[in-house]
Amino acid sequence: MKLQILILSLLGLSNLKAQSQTAFFEQLRSDALILSEDELIRGKSQIEAFVKDLVGSKEEMYSYDKEFSIEVHAGLHYEIGMLNSDSKSYAVMFLNRPNASEQEIEFLVIYEQKETSMQPADLDQSRTEWMRLCNAHEADELVTQLYTENTYYYNRGRLLQGTEAVAAEYSYMNNPNYSLQLTPKHIVMVTSDIAYEVGRCSGSYPNPYMLLWKKGTDGKWQILMDSND
Repeated sequence: MKLQILILSLLGLSNLKAQSQTAFFEQLRSDALILSEDELIRGKSQIEAFVKDLVGSKEEMYSYDKEFSIEVHAGLHYEIGMLNSDSKSYAVMFLNRPNASEQEIEFLVIYEQKETSMQPADLDQSRTEWMRLCNAHEADELVTQLYTENTYYYNRGRLLQGTEAVAAEYSYMNNPNYSLQLTPKHIVMVTSDIAYEVGRCSGSYPNPYMLLWKKGTDGKWQILMDSND
């Protein structure tokens, strides 16, 4: 179930112009999760309040431009794009489950776009270290070093939070036969300390992944949100 009727009613919008203003948000499922500015938004009331605050004036027009999409399997895609209005731009990264006639956004990451710089080398270094620790079968050390304390992990409708929960989830990496490589397919620098990444794994898990990277005060890139299926 999506939030189209609720959102339009909440904003007092009913005509075609109004619907175009909220078209992107109408794809949100009623049980969707939204991660914005490090805050997790969930539940219909919180989502409605978030969209109302974001859309603001009824004259504010939003358009969506898809930059990259990758199919995880027939019923799931990861996508990165830009949501633009007259006054602001937001980088979005999301998990959607398209059906025959429409898309349904299940998990949305949305941050205001403030940076268009090149990808920093130290982001590559963090990813390389992630693979080294994974292939050394040191799951606890991997999560401790490369995930934020309040990190989120989303998988098949399950949301885990915190390094302890993620380390337990990734304990299968301690199997000596487990191996994995990460190959980024699309990276967006959202701000100087926020980056979106969608890529593909190879090895023991040959499927796409989605990461939200955050650069800490110590200058080290860590994962704030990790999703695979």
